[in-house]
Amino acid sequence: MAEMKKKDLIVILAVLLLAVILLVYGLSMRTTQQNPEKPVETAQPFPSAEGSSEGEAEMNASPSYSEKTRAAAEAYLREYPAESYLILTTNGGISSPIPLNEENSFRVRQGDGSENVVHIGKNSFYMESSNCDNQNCVGEGEVTLENRDSRILYNMVICLPHQLTLELLTPEETEERLLQLYAAQEAYQAEVEAYLAEHPEEAAAAGAQAEGEHENE
Repeated sequence: MAEMKKKDLIVILAVLLLAVILLVYGLSMRTTQQNPEKPVETAQPFPSAEGSSEGEAEMNASPSYSEKTRAAAEAYLREYPAESYLILTTNGGISSPIPLNEENSFRVRQGDGSENVVHIGKNSFYMESSNCDNQNCVGEGEVTLENRDSRILYNMVICLPHQLTLELLTPEETEERLLQLYAAQEAYQAEVEAYLAEHPEEAAAAGAQAEGEHENE
């Protein structure tokens, strides 16, 4: 009899425990439904085309260049026609585009003693030699119109120790680079003229110096 009571008590306790578990689970589900978890914030989508057409137009609009700048770029390409061009960038600035029409080699010497030899060919170039320490630029190989899209450095050969960059450009890319270059020169000239207009004494001194140098020649 005592054993039966003990078993009944165990069964009752187990049922009560199960009921408590189900009750707690039910309450937790109700709380979750009433207060759903806040989703992780994500980046807001771009405004619809209807509301952002003006902003997109500004972003996609090409820079406006003066007629003088455009005429200078077009004149350069007419004078030096080619299927591709080479542009060199150093600490001293940017070179004029070199048409890649024929085989040739030339040296690039800088004031710190650095020296590179560049070989150009029909729509191609490579770093022939360099007096830099690591010779990585020589090992970067040849760049051509055909392989530039598949190269790690795309259209470039870079000599980091000498801070020299060589780029092979199409005529369209070259025209855009010329437009940027001429526009920068035009803006600089405008700034100089504006400054001299505000400081006529310096303008007179600069004019006298230029005249003296011309006479000495």
